[in-house]
Amino acid sequence: MQKLALTIHSIERLNEWSGRIVGYLVLPMMGVLLYEITSRYVFHSPTIWAHETSQLLYGSYCMLVGAYALLYGAHVKMDLFYARWSRRTQAIVDSFTALLTFFWLTIFLWQASENAWVALLLQETSPSAWAPPVWIYKLSFPIAVLLLLLQAIAQFSRNVVVALHGKDLLA
Repeated sequence: MQKLALTIHSIERLNEWSGRIVGYLVLPMMGVLLYEITSRYVFHSPTIWAHETSQLLYGSYCMLVGAYALLYGAHVKMDLFYARWSRRTQAIVDSFTALLTFFWLTIFLWQASENAWVALLLQETSPSAWAPPVWIYKLSFPIAVLLLLLQAIAQFSRNVVVALHGKDLLA
C-alpha cells in the first residue's frame, strides 16, 4: 500500500508540476496576439504568422493541461446524481468509468504517437504561406495523453482503495 501511495503521489506531483509550467504558454500566446492586434490596427501592417502561432500555442496548451485539470477535477461531469452519492459510491462509479477512459486514452495515445512520429520524420510544416513546423506541436499530443493516462491511473487506484476500504489511500 505504501508503494502505491508513493506512486500516486509521484504521478500527481508530475502533473502538478507540468500543469503549472504549461500554464505559462498563455503568456507568449497573449504576446503574439497583442503584437498582431497592434500591428494590424495601429500600424495597418498585419502579420502572416501571428494567428497560426497563437493557434499552435493554444492547441498545445489545451492538450497539455488536461492531466492537470483531471488532477483538480476540472473536467465536466454530470453532478445531478453524483454529488448526492457517498464517497464510496462515487469511487465505485468512477472506477468503472475509468476503464472506458483507459480504453480511449490508449487508442488516442497510439494514434497520437504514430502521427507525431510521422510528422517528426517528415519534418512536417503547415501548408500556410508562413509554413511553421507543426511536428513540434504534434509531439505535444502523445506527451499530453500519456500524462492524462497516468493521472487517470492514479485516480483509478485511489478510487479502488476508497471503494474497497471506504477511505482515501493518502488521507
